[in-house]
Amino acid sequence: MKKIILVFAVFLFGCSRNIKEFSGTKLLMGTTVEIKVWMFEEVLAKKSISDAFDEIDRVENIFSVYKPASEISQLNKNGSAIVSDEVIQLIKKSNYFSEISDGAFDITVLPIIELWKNSKKKEKMPFPSEIEIAKKLVGWRNILINEKNRKITFLKKGMKIDLGGIAKGYAVDCAVEVLKKNGVKTGLVNAGGDIRVFGSKVWKIALQNPRDKNEFLTVLKIKDQAVTTSGDYERYFLLDKTKISHIINPLSGYSADESISSTIIADNAADADALATATFVLGPNAGVKLAQLYGAAECLIIDKERKIYKTTGFALYE
Repeated sequence: MKKIILVFAVFLFGCSRNIKEFSGTKLLMGTTVEIKVWMFEEVLAKKSISDAFDEIDRVENIFSVYKPASEISQLNKNGSAIVSDEVIQLIKKSNYFSEISDGAFDITVLPIIELWKNSKKKEKMPFPSEIEIAKKLVGWRNILINEKNRKITFLKKGMKIDLGGIAKGYAVDCAVEVLKKNGVKTGLVNAGGDIRVFGSKVWKIALQNPRDKNEFLTVLKIKDQAVTTSGDYERYFLLDKTKISHIINPLSGYSADESISSTIIADNAADADALATATFVLGPNAGVKLAQLYGAAECLIIDKERKIYKTTGFALYE
């Protein structure tokens, strides 16, 4: 459903003679996932990284709309399904972000996304009437959640959900928990720009200028937090000479175009992921207000005129 920028992370650590860096990369959730850990024992470090990759794969198999057997795909197919508590909890979290963003983040946007994908194949812009029809299927309040029976039901026929705007961050969080359980004290998980670092050390994360890959906007100093950026410049396509971002505004039915990028700093990657999407869709002024409403996050947004907006606390990380 989105993503991209965060360019590199540099680990700053003091004198610890025998501790070593171990790392691995793997293609998961449609992106390159990088995991770094600092440990004394090589065997345990490699096992921890492998277990973390397995955890991300597990999450992908539950939430991916591209896997026919996933719980989400089955729910979309049938309009109602018994699901795991994990799915229920992530849908509830998604609905929370839908509520506080007034619908700028909405997992029921998939019918509109599919309309634009079909238009891309046809190389023809969708008619406004087609967008209006698809918009009638969008609305997070039409997801009925029965926690007691672990059942999700869509109240409108044809509704579909896509948790791509939060599931990648959630997978990063799950991977971090696996690393911690394996005894890793310090590490990094980076899933295509959804980054979470943990431990007592400080990391430097450079934010790339979305219009100039050779330039950095700023360098963040992050400790035991997550950083996620959503942008219009990595994943897009041209239709009738119009640039169509992969991030769709659920309220308008069209490509979100108020911002170039939005970067969120938060305590966990799932929340950072959802907030990055929501603030990108809302645009700079409303986006900054949303981050402040959420409370435990900082935000940097670049509007379409390349003007930078920040929450008041963002400068503390620069």
